[in-house]
Order: sequence, then structure tokens, then C-alpha cells
Amino acid sequence: MHDPFDHVRDQKTWHFISNDITGDWSIQLPSFFEIPGFNFFGYEVPPHHFQLTKFMILEVVAALIIIAIYVPLARRARSGAPPKGYVWNTFESLLTFIRDEVAKPNIGEHDADKYVPFLWTLFLFILACNLLGMLPFLGSPTGAFSVTLALAAIAFCAIHGYAIAAHGLGHYLKSFVPHIDVPFGMGYLLIPMIVAIEVVGHFIKAFVLAVRLFANMFAGHTVLAFILFFIIMAQGASPLLTGTITAGSVLGVTALSLLELFVAFLQAFIFVFLTSLFMGSMLHPEH
Repeated sequence: MHDPFDHVRDQKTWHFISNDITGDWSIQLPSFFEIPGFNFFGYEVPPHHFQLTKFMILEVVAALIIIAIYVPLARRARSGAPPKGYVWNTFESLLTFIRDEVAKPNIGEHDADKYVPFLWTLFLFILACNLLGMLPFLGSPTGAFSVTLALAAIAFCAIHGYAIAAHGLGHYLKSFVPHIDVPFGMGYLLIPMIVAIEVVGHFIKAFVLAVRLFANMFAGHTVLAFILFFIIMAQGASPLLTGTITAGSVLGVTALSLLELFVAFLQAFIFVFLTSLFMGSMLHPEH
């Protein structure tokens, strides 16, 4: 039987079922064009292939799910027809919540609508990636640090890119310089230090966004995988003990899955909330 922790890790081989009865049901994901090797400051980087992985596919699936749901919803909303049915109201309420409870309080009533589409896209993509991990044989791409780091990098670029677009490069750079009264000559020492701390702080904020999302999603799925691992460890024991451990593991995973469902929504909300908070601080540095 394959490692149950494959569910929470990105893999080149997509495992489905593996046991002594059915055999190994898995798909070896293909690799594509070869990336040539190069010399990096005396270090030889060998050539390698671009490898398709499980989480890459799931990210595309998450994007397609969002498109399939919200493009028809947007067309119906554009027609001016009132929302009908619990499905339409449920998906629309997610967008309304992000706009009214996240974007407007953190960015401001007048500016929020300009940046809401980005926050909507970020929230829905993270949420879809989180929820895919609740389905058998799939996984949460947000349980990989490379994915959350890329999302944090996108948020970082949006936060500072929107600020530059709104105020210009000169005003943006000036916002890093503190306006403080210091004794004569001390400003040449203190102000560069404060500017450096401020700049480093923005990178730390983005890094924390990536770590927070990755740690919560990876830890939750790891706990579920570890509980299921008890079933494998019980193989070869007495039928009573094996049955008891199996039943207890399944019940434990079911209960924790309900908590994981809540965490999937919570972590998507926290990521977008912090992004909008940082965005508001850059768009309105005077506050």
C-alpha cells in the first residue's frame, strides 16, 4: 500500500487506490520540454524536464470550477434579473461578504470597488484549492509551500502595484520615509534605519501570508492522514482490534473533516482579509 501522506504532498505520480486486492491504481504524470542546464556562479545546474504534478492539475481544476460557476452567474446578474434559488444566492453572498465586510472596511468605501475583483478572484481560488482537499484521491494545492508562496507574491505585487498606480512612484517611495523630529544630525542615521525596517517588514508580511496558509492547510490534512495511517498499522492484528481501530479512525477523520471544512473557508478569508488590510495601508499611508 502506498504512503497515505501522498494525499497531502505534491506528487509526480497520482495515486488513487493501492492494496493487495485491487493492485496499484495510479497515473504517472508526464514531463514535457527539457530545461537546459547552466552555470550559476560556478555551480553547474543540470538539465531537467518540466514535470507536470498533481497540484498543477488541481490548480487548473480549481480555476475551471470558478469559471463554470461565476461566468454564468455574472451573465445572469448583468441582465438585471433578481437572484433566484439557493445556489445563486449562496455563491453571490460570498462575493457580497468579501466586498462589504473585507474590502470596504479595509480599503475604503470610495476605492474598494476598484480592487474587489482581485480580492474576489484571490478568495475564490484559495477557497476552491482548499476544498479540493476534502474530496477523496485529490488534495489541497494550498498545502504546498510553493503554491502559497506564489499566491503571497501575487498579493505582494498587487498591494504595491496598486499603490504605485494610484499615487505615482514618487509619492509611493515617499510614503516609506517617516516624518519625525529628531535632534540635528540624528536623522541621517535614524531615517535610513526606519526605511530599511519598513521595506523588510513588507517582505515579511508577504512571507507570513504564505506560511500561515501553508501551515494550516498542511497540518490539518497531515493529521487526517496520520489518523488513517493507524488502519495500516493495525494490519496483521486480531480482527477485533483491527475493526476497532478502523472504526475509530474513520469516525475521527469524519469529525475532523467537519473542522477542516471550516478551516478551508477561514484560511481563505484570513488571507484575503490581510491582503486587503495591507493594500489599504499602502493606498492610504496617511492613515
